[in-house]
Amino acid sequence: MLGADKKLLFLLSALVVSFFVGILLLRAGQHPQIVSLEGQTMGTRYRLLFHDSSFESDNDRQILIQAVDARLDFLDSTVFSTYAKDSQLSRFNSEIGAPVQVAPELLTVLLAAGEVHHLSKGAFDVTIKPVIDLWGFGPDIREQVIPDLAQLELALSKKGMQSIIVNMNQSTISKGFDQAVDLSAIAKGFAVDEIARLLESHGLEDYLVEIGGEVVASGSRPDRESWQLGIERPEPGVPALMQRINNAGNKIAVAASGDYRNFFLHEGQRYSHVIDPRTGWPVSHGLVSVTVVSESAMLADAWATAMMVLGPEEGVKLANELQLAAYFILGDGSGFHTRHSDAFNRYF
Repeated sequence: MLGADKKLLFLLSALVVSFFVGILLLRAGQHPQIVSLEGQTMGTRYRLLFHDSSFESDNDRQILIQAVDARLDFLDSTVFSTYAKDSQLSRFNSEIGAPVQVAPELLTVLLAAGEVHHLSKGAFDVTIKPVIDLWGFGPDIREQVIPDLAQLELALSKKGMQSIIVNMNQSTISKGFDQAVDLSAIAKGFAVDEIARLLESHGLEDYLVEIGGEVVASGSRPDRESWQLGIERPEPGVPALMQRINNAGNKIAVAASGDYRNFFLHEGQRYSHVIDPRTGWPVSHGLVSVTVVSESAMLADAWATAMMVLGPEEGVKLANELQLAAYFILGDGSGFHTRHSDAFNRYF
């Protein structure tokens, strides 16, 4: 929950670090007129930055705080949670055959997931929850081991975006057989978009929203300088800057996906939490992180994961075809190398 009292962001001498992998907020709060509000949602943390002068009274600010609390609580516990057994997504995962009545938000995210699945030729697939769980990267705490091949084959047989039926007219979703959906690679981005829309409905034009590293930045800071974002150097330990991103006063959404914080080792082999839905195995190419800039945090979130699966060759090619702004970091043991799509040039 957000606290009622405003909190000035800690004045850091260098970097203000995001809560997840990939994105750094560079000197974002080094101005006394910037207010930072923080809390927990969707199994991670969030942060809102906006001008202290955005509201005429403390009561107006409190009304916004309560609206943000309510919106995030609804999206998390009521709609997208895989921890809450009575959430709409959990009920859908446990149901077979019968349509499940759901909120428009869940319908929207599933339709977007289906579009990215189609355009990525299966590199993005929210129906591989059984595979993710089998590898030990799901929400339940379990040992991370190489799964039995027969079990892996069974888990893979349960995937299939084409079997998820979204009925917009009746606000229902259904499936033809025992399937389970995991929206962790797209729902946080959607929530960022929703909070950005909420801030705008309260008259805010200059703000920054972050949930678990997915970001929307709009307008500028009180000193009229742009919000400064950065791509994190993909190394454990103290975060370091790899590449700056400048929103130039525009509204942009940024999301990153990487495999350098969440993995396990087995007999000297490294196994990433990024699973290729097409094979059921962790990705094994040299790509260690991807950052995507878009107009939508939901789409940036999904495409960052899809690009991590596709790898540097397929990923750059598809990003150029779709005019996606994507930045790729590769590691070969001797250092890091970067590539980017043509559309990313505008953010250097």
